[in-house]
Amino acid sequence: MTGRFICLLICIPFFLFGQRQTDYSLNSEWVFATDPVKVGEMQGWQESSFPSANFDKVTVPHCFSTDPRYFFYTGTAWYFKQFEGIATGNDQVYLHFDAVFYKSKVWLNGVLLGTHEGGYTPFEFDITAQLKSKNTLVVQVDNSWDTTTIPGAKTAMPFAQANQAQGYPWINYGGITRKVSLITRPATYISNTKVLATPDLTKGNAAIRIKTFIQNRGATSVTTKVSAAISQSTLRLTSQAITIPSGEATVVELTGTIPAKEVTLWHPDAPTLYKAVVTCGNDTAATKFGIRKVEVKGTKLLVNGEPVKMGGCNRPLDFPGYGSMDPDMVLEKDLTMIKSGSMELSRISHYPVSAALLDWADEHGMLIIEEAGNWQMTPRQMSDTAMRRKFQSQLREMIEHDWNHPSVIAYSVGNEFQSQSEEGKSWVRDMSAFVKSLDDSRLITFASMIVFRDFIKKPEDEASQYVDFVSANIYGDHLRLLQHIHSLYPDKPVYVSEFGLRTDGVKTEEERVAYLRKAMQDFRQCDYVIGASIWTFNDYFSRFPGTNKNGYRPWGLVAPDRSPREMYRVWQEEFAPVTIELLNSNAGRANISITARNDFPAYTLKGYRLKCNGIEYPLQTLRPGERMQLDIPLAGATAEIALIKPGGFVIMQKTLK
Repeated sequence: MTGRFICLLICIPFFLFGQRQTDYSLNSEWVFATDPVKVGEMQGWQESSFPSANFDKVTVPHCFSTDPRYFFYTGTAWYFKQFEGIATGNDQVYLHFDAVFYKSKVWLNGVLLGTHEGGYTPFEFDITAQLKSKNTLVVQVDNSWDTTTIPGAKTAMPFAQANQAQGYPWINYGGITRKVSLITRPATYISNTKVLATPDLTKGNAAIRIKTFIQNRGATSVTTKVSAAISQSTLRLTSQAITIPSGEATVVELTGTIPAKEVTLWHPDAPTLYKAVVTCGNDTAATKFGIRKVEVKGTKLLVNGEPVKMGGCNRPLDFPGYGSMDPDMVLEKDLTMIKSGSMELSRISHYPVSAALLDWADEHGMLIIEEAGNWQMTPRQMSDTAMRRKFQSQLREMIEHDWNHPSVIAYSVGNEFQSQSEEGKSWVRDMSAFVKSLDDSRLITFASMIVFRDFIKKPEDEASQYVDFVSANIYGDHLRLLQHIHSLYPDKPVYVSEFGLRTDGVKTEEERVAYLRKAMQDFRQCDYVIGASIWTFNDYFSRFPGTNKNGYRPWGLVAPDRSPREMYRVWQEEFAPVTIELLNSNAGRANISITARNDFPAYTLKGYRLKCNGIEYPLQTLRPGERMQLDIPLAGATAEIALIKPGGFVIMQKTLK
């Protein structure tokens, strides 16, 4: 039985925190083998005595799909690791995987620890009882797909081509694709924390609620208290004494108020972060969070009470040689280019993203719509009880892992399914309720390919009736289709979750530029459009029918190696929140007009700078539609200018003549 306590605020002095959880990395050399005919278990590969030492050597994290020895292998594979035990005292030891794609089965010293399904979310096992001085860890991985995997193949549908129904939507990059570690914890430990900080935009203070999830794995009951301290604040919280029986779990909730003088709001242009340090007995957990308010009012998306309309992108997790591993150097390069392209309100991926990506978004300021993996599920799949439970499991893992990130403003419950069907409507209604049961502080949406169709005559005809804002994947005829959506939902914002044109769909890049400039003109005529996410930031490998002969689906603003196409440079200007115009120049000086867009994108600019011929000029705060002028010296007949966002991101460069 799980107990639950709601504890009132008691102010206490600052105290010394207890023992922290400790990580021991297992990222190193492992041995590896493919198992294409699935004989491993029958032959005892999982046993600690199995002679795996002569298998191939790999370094984990590892993506066997991009390893030249197993290039694009689909099927079962095995990883083996020998490691020494660690001194734990009375602590428990957990084996933690950040992600394994897609199905995994794990043994330690010949004992089956358990299984996991889902390729992008973390999971762990308690290995205290199995740990020895010398240990053999064996992981079986399967990256194959069928009609029961998420995502996967489709069950039979009259409107799907036979080859597409069987196809996987992107490369099924297999392996232990993110880090592996051992974690030591006290017998009574904090398994998770959830921090919700809601500002009062009138009074300036912020209500804070910290839910602490506690497990007692010890042999006896424990009586303890939960305490919390907030960085940059004098607020200290503690609970009443609680008793947790052996083998049980409980949730303790602390509530309080951060005074106005200690509140600095989190915003994409000012991403201020706080830290909550929570202690229970001998265990301490720390998590970062932001104080911000995101809400929908009518057709507006408000961040801290101010309407925002922003560009965005979709970023398939794919880089040459790394597949879906997403090392720091790739992540930093991509997100810097995305932020520098003013692509800040993004349905970033069709699947859960890494903690490193969300940490970057928190620290540098991005608004993220996180999505779990319902990619074009069929009505039959969406009505299947087992599939629903499987999706909810992956959705839960994503939400409970990411709910403290201020960059995450919404959850999407899928992409491009038959949302006009009764099964599709039931899916969105039920999954929205499930999300709210876990985290009611975020907005809910899904990416529809149906809502703008002519046969959708009223809101009840399609599942967007159940979401906070409508998301639509629109490829052409943007204005008419957006107007149709608005006629159905005149009081809801609309987010263009995908739009774009492939490089191999035109003769020249100029045609693609013209097509997408026209799309932006259409968006700017629709005051209810809050964002538009380009498909895609980067090209990506795929086996899906219609892929280019070189193996890529070439939608990207940048090439696979991230070299920018002309589209990226144009998009910096199109997604920039200002227009810049040279009014006149003479006698070695220029008069420049800077206007904050009032159509799309549009939001209040604070702390921006204009750099001209090497000299920086601070801009005044500009609300949408407001304008200012600068009179600046010229070096020659031209002015090389750059618009710089807070954080140092150059979001526009041009030459004024």
